[in-house]
Amino acid sequence: MNYEIRRLIPDDAEKVREVRLEGLRLHPEAFSRDYEQDEQLSLDDWRMRLDGGWAWFGGFEGEMLLGIAAFGRGDSSKTRHVGHLGAMYVRKIARGTGLADGIIEAVLDHAMGKVEQVQLTVTAGNIRALKLYERCGFKIVGTLPRALLIGDKYYDEHLMARPLSTSD
Repeated sequence: MNYEIRRLIPDDAEKVREVRLEGLRLHPEAFSRDYEQDEQLSLDDWRMRLDGGWAWFGGFEGEMLLGIAAFGRGDSSKTRHVGHLGAMYVRKIARGTGLADGIIEAVLDHAMGKVEQVQLTVTAGNIRALKLYERCGFKIVGTLPRALLIGDKYYDEHLMARPLSTSD
């Protein structure tokens, strides 16, 4: 498939909200935020998110937004060299098409020259996501036991990192 992958802007807020809420609703174990938290955000809140400190990227087929991811970096002099990839979600119809790889590539291209490494967390049992991140050069550097609690069930998360600097 031929996707357009680009940085998302405040005008994309409604589409981003729709995709983000779908991910939170269908896969609560994949995200640290709750569906109820993000459902309460107004469109203006979403516009501010897209215009804020994190850079959001999306993959489109025509006008339809099929996947998203966000990139942020540490805000102190001690952590500004580390970037974070989060909010990654691709709709079922676009899984296995290369869209997720393309979105991650866009995030990493954006991060290049801004940070020395990019980190993320992924639910330990999410094999498909683990394979995606490994394919994109991330390696597991640790496991956070019982990182998420949904109802009465705990989920472990792997911490993954990918160096961007040439010195590593």
